[in-house]
Amino acid sequence: MSTSFSNYQLKSELGFMDVIGHVIVWIILAIVTLGLALFVFPYYMQRFIISKTYAYNEQGQRVGRLVCTIDLASIIGNIILWAIISIITLGIGYLVFMYKINAHCMNHTKIVGVNDL
Repeated sequence: MSTSFSNYQLKSELGFMDVIGHVIVWIILAIVTLGLALFVFPYYMQRFIISKTYAYNEQGQRVGRLVCTIDLASIIGNIILWAIISIITLGIGYLVFMYKINAHCMNHTKIVGVNDL
């Protein structure tokens, strides 16, 4: 089965209040964990944005949405590796880490049809 996605448009329906709530939760987590949550935050930020993204057809009808399937268990190894690299490189490795996070999240994203919403 071959599906062409050339006629679909992705739209993020991420609201301002959604963002504020997400930021507040992560600020609290960062304080409680003395900053260690900040190694996990970028993964969950990407997952949050991806999960608020929908696919629309040419008629403007919602036909599906993106779902990022990462969880803490699937990223813990990456977090430990990149934390060590970031410490050794005095933070410069964290810049590369940001790109790898995006790639990792996209590799664990699927499209769920409108009937599955």
